Formats: sequence, C-alpha cells, structure tokens
Amino acid sequence: MRIVTGKLFLKSFLLVMLLLAEVGVGHAGETGSGKKNVSKSLHDPVTQSTEPALSWNGPDALAAYRKMWNPLSAGPELIPMADTAPPGEFYIRPFFYGRFVQAQYNGAGGIQSLPSGFYRTQLLSLAEVGVGLTDNTQFTIFPSMISTWSSFGNVARDGNGLSDLTMEIKYRFWVQHPDSALPSMAFAMHLTLPTSQWAGTPVIPGGMPPLARIPSTHFGVPGITPALLMRKIEKPFRLYADFFYTFDIPNHGTIPGVQGSPLVQYGDLLQYRFGVENIVNDRHGLGYILEFVGMSGLPFSVDGLPVNGHGTLAGPFNVWGLQPTVEANLTRNLIFSAGVLLPVAGTNEYQSIAPNFSIYWYWGPHGGDVVAR
Repeated sequence: MRIVTGKLFLKSFLLVMLLLAEVGVGHAGETGSGKKNVSKSLHDPVTQSTEPALSWNGPDALAAYRKMWNPLSAGPELIPMADTAPPGEFYIRPFFYGRFVQAQYNGAGGIQSLPSGFYRTQLLSLAEVGVGLTDNTQFTIFPSMISTWSSFGNVARDGNGLSDLTMEIKYRFWVQHPDSALPSMAFAMHLTLPTSQWAGTPVIPGGMPPLARIPSTHFGVPGITPALLMRKIEKPFRLYADFFYTFDIPNHGTIPGVQGSPLVQYGDLLQYRFGVENIVNDRHGLGYILEFVGMSGLPFSVDGLPVNGHGTLAGPFNVWGLQPTVEANLTRNLIFSAGVLLPVAGTNEYQSIAPNFSIYWYWGPHGGDVVAR
C-alpha cells in the first residue's frame, strides 16, 4: 500500500512538472505569433521617446538582468534561491547538517532541561542535484542520508540509513528588472517521499530533521510543499525571502500509547526564511550572510482530518533560529559555504544547534563557463 501510494504521488508530481515546464517555455521564449512576450511600450513624456517595457521573464528581461551587478557565489546556506539554472547548466551541492539537542521549549516558550536519560544527536547528509530545463524552469532532486544517536526512557534508538527523498520543480515567473523595485520571484512545488520509512531507517517516528533541511518535513511522512521564493539585488547586498507550506499526507504510522498502525495526520507546517547577503569580494565570491529560519507546526490540516500526530513533543509548535554564514569561491566551478544555526526561541520543540556546510560543483551548459543566475 505504501509503495502504491508513493507511485501515485510520484505520478502526480511528474504531471505538475510537465505542466510547469510547458508554462516556462511559453513565457521565456517567443509567443505563438512569433513576437516577444513583452508588455506595452512605455512613453517618456520628457524625451517623447517610446521604449518597450521589459517582459516578466523573457529573453529581454534576462539579458537586462545579467548586466546587473550579480557576482557568482554560493548564496544562502538555508534559503533556496528564486533564480534558476540556465538551460543545460547542471550542479551538485552536497549539504552536511549536524543537530545537537541541548534543551526543550515548553508550551509557553520557556526553556527546560531534557528528561533524565534523554539525548539526541543527528547528522544529515543531503545532496541538491539540479539542472536547468528552460530559461526559467529547473528540476531538482534531494537524496539524503541520516544518522541518529538518541535515547529516551533509557531506550536507545541509534542507526543510520536513507532519509526522506524530496523532488522539486521550480518556475521563475518574474526576473528582477534593473529599474524595478520588485525582486525576482519563483514558484516551487516539492514532493517528499517517506523513503526513511520504506527503508526501515531508525529515526524518531514523526520527528523533525535539523531545521536547516530544505524543506523540513516529518520523518517518514509523505508530503507536498508549495513555496514562494524571492531574491532582490541591491548592490552590495542581496536580499532573500522564502515561504513554504507543507501538507503531510495521511499515512499509517505509530502513535505513542496506541496499538497497531493507525492512520496518522500531522498538522501542516509553515516555514519562512529570510536572509541578507553582503559580497565583500566580487572576484572570489567572498561574502557573509545572516539567515533567519522559522517553522510552525499548525494545529490543523488543510484536508480537514483531525490532527492526531504531533511530532516530537505534544501539540502545535514553533521554532526559530538565526545563522551567520560565510561563503567563498574555491575555483570557478567549486564554491564553499558554511555556518552555524543558533536557537532563538520556540514552543513545544527541542532547542538545538545545527552546524552545517555545503560545496557547489557547477558544470556550465554544453561544457562552457558557468553562467551567473
């Protein structure tokens, strides 16, 4: 049943992929009549000249965008970018996340010590593998592995194996114009498959991976996550904002104190991420970023089913963290970034720190130079 369900979700996701790719081709290229997809001309009352306005995301908008200040760099460690890889550009970005639980937040936001005999440490390795399909459409897959060292009630739950697999299709519907206040914006759809559950990986049922994971979802639970991604260039800064909403698909699982494998419905997850990046050396991509990450476990699900799964602690939860990140280009095709996600506040969740780092490997289209997004 779980495998059949996974296949249905995968087919639905691939259908969405194809639809978005078709939309990307239509908007990024020529219209059916052979004319550029541009808005109406703008009339300058001073010079009496008429110049065409830039399209939302067509070749004219991309050409203007790529003349702006926008040095190649790793970008945020925790915030996916609104930009997409050019057609044929391929990259692999391995991430490594640690999670060291130190305390827990109660329902009022206070901090209390961990129960006697409780500890939890996790190491998550995740690879972001992406390829540009059209000028504004990108496909990405996120295979991952998890190692857990945990004990609760003097019962150890150690081990490692496959974590959950996420796939993403991203469509950039607006490219920042040089004279516009609007940022680049993209819509992304994620499908998460419960491969940790299928592989029998010893992770905490319904628990959460490190907050840094993109997107964070309950372990062993299939989920669908639409997202809105934004990036704004204001030399020497780049500003980022992302919003994710995860619907956990009902799945037979484990509930403490309940016999068997009842149908479990977790509350939906709202995730929000903001960042500001300052490039101090354009040539070497050297810069620093301050990233804010927040996640809220909601008391309801959009499908209307009653919520009977509550993740690691009882009830809805919130957790917020702040991370300083540094980045540098090791070569033209090899880029490094690292940071430490520090706890800020939360409710009904564990307090933890999460050191992390990543390395980008880029391959330009047709073996050529990497194109700045």
